[in-house]
Formats: sequence, structure tokens, C-alpha cells
Amino acid sequence: MIPFNLDSVLGGFLVGLVSWISATGWMLVAALVLDRLLGEPKSWHPLVWFGRWVDLCRQYCQRPLEASASRQRSTGVLAWCLAVMPWGLILWVLLWVLPTFLDNILTVLVLYFAIGWQSLREHALAIYQPLSSRPLTNEKLDEARLAVSYIVSRDTQNLDESAVAKAGIESVLENGSDAIFAPIFWFLLLGAPGVLLYRLANTLDAMWGYKTPSLLYFGWFAARFDDVLNYVPARLVVYSYAACGQWHRALRSARQPSARWKSPNAGPVMAAGAGALGVQLGGEAVYFGKTESRPILGEGDKPQVKHLKEAILLVDKSVCLWGAVICLLV
Repeated sequence: MIPFNLDSVLGGFLVGLVSWISATGWMLVAALVLDRLLGEPKSWHPLVWFGRWVDLCRQYCQRPLEASASRQRSTGVLAWCLAVMPWGLILWVLLWVLPTFLDNILTVLVLYFAIGWQSLREHALAIYQPLSSRPLTNEKLDEARLAVSYIVSRDTQNLDESAVAKAGIESVLENGSDAIFAPIFWFLLLGAPGVLLYRLANTLDAMWGYKTPSLLYFGWFAARFDDVLNYVPARLVVYSYAACGQWHRALRSARQPSARWKSPNAGPVMAAGAGALGVQLGGEAVYFGKTESRPILGEGDKPQVKHLKEAILLVDKSVCLWGAVICLLV
């Protein structure tokens, strides 16, 4: 009988755990550095190819609108599985068969493609730079309106200076959670497969998670699954924004009933960010020609151009905060 040595087992476990944490730390830093240096690929991106695959899955799986709600939902689940599962399986096999060095490189690349920190900054600065011009001409305002139209779904052609700034701030705060912190969270929890699962699920929510007649039931699972994946990361982002801004205002704003307006995740994140910046977001906005009255999020001043720059810095500070905490753990 082989003698059982508890000390050896615990020692081996601790050595393996430290090794895994150290590798996780440097791979995260490498992915963040790549993202800041290179940004998103300008000519191609893996998610573009994934989007085409998603369209095929929807084309072959979606039932006519006359079908029952349960049938449309079940085919939506089937389409979601067909869209996501093959890529997860391919990645898992690659990570299994590749040597450690190539396994680590593949993990860094997956995380790099999943994180959109630099892309978010570029989109936000494209709004801020023309909007901060003084005097603000109609041409510069139109340039800012066009830039903000790329990252929001509301109508932007008639927005004034404050409304453009508000739309940009809301997008920066919300997308900061989805594009940066949630991928990092799932990477820390499940490694490269977790990152891939999150990014593909989030993309499907962006494509199918709308309450239009054609997607109300078919896209139901995609929307709900994305809510589940974002629940914990969004709460961590609330505290991150608070720690990097006005703490009490941020947490007070995130706890208001109005913060549950948009979704269980986006509302608290935007409310916390607004409170951290000392600004009021929400209010009326025009979507597809119809004015929607949204609750006020946060507390403080009316949105101004300076608050958009401060929102970018708030996200940057939060990334540094996460990096510092992770490095301390490593």
C-alpha cells in the first residue's frame, strides 16, 4: 500500500495553485497591454466571422412568428447552443492538446480579443474631442453626434451638446462593465473557456436580445443568459466605480429603485458611475422616433463635456484598481 502523506498532497496543491495564479496574472497583464497598444483589429475581427455564423444559426433555427411562444423560445435555445458550443469545444480541445507555452499564448490572444478597453476609449474620445472644441461649431457638434451614434441605439441627429455628452457617458459606463470587467472576471474564474463563453454570449445578446416582434421569444434565452453572466461582474463594477469616484453618492445611486430601470445589471452600473462622477444621467431620450421617459440615474450636475472625459478616466482608474488587486493576490 502506498503511504498517504497529507503534507505532500497539500504542498503539491499549494504549489499548483500559486503557479496557476501567477500564470493568470501575467496573461491578464499581457492581454491588457496588447489591447492598449493595438486596440481592436481594424480590418478583421473574430467576432465578425462569429456574427456570420450566428446569422446562419438564426436562419435555419428560427420558427415563423405564428409559432407558439414556447416553440420560439426552444428554437432560440437550440440556436444559441449551435452558435456557441462548437467554438467552446474547439478551444477546449486546443487548450488540452497544445503544450503549455502555446496554451498560454492562445489564452492571451482569446482574452485580448475579448477585452474592448482601447476600443471603448477610442469611441469615447471621438465624441469628446469635437465636443470640447471652443467655440463649438455646428460642424463639430455634427461630428460628435455621428461619433456617438456608433455606440448608442438612440436617435442622435437632433441632440444638443449636453445630450450628446450624456449619451456618451452612459455608453462608456455601461460598456465598461460589458467590454472590460466581465471578461476579466470570467477569465479569472474559468480561464480562456470562460472568456470565450462570456464574449460569445454577450455578442448574441447584442444581436438577439431585443424585444422586437421577431426576437421577443427567439432571443429570450440569449438576453436572460447574458443577464446571468453579468450579474456578479456588474456588482463588482458598482463598487469599483464607487472606489474610484464619489463613494457614498455612487452606492446611494446604485441602490435607488430607479437603478433597476434598464436591466438588472446595466442600470446599477450606470447609476453608480453617475453618482461617482456627480452627474445626473437618464431622463428623456428618443429611440427610433419615439421619446422614452427614463428615470434619473445618479445625482449632481447636468451632464457636460468634462464629465465625458471624467467617465473615461473613471473606467481607466477602475481597470488599474482591478489590476492592482489581482497583482496583490499574485
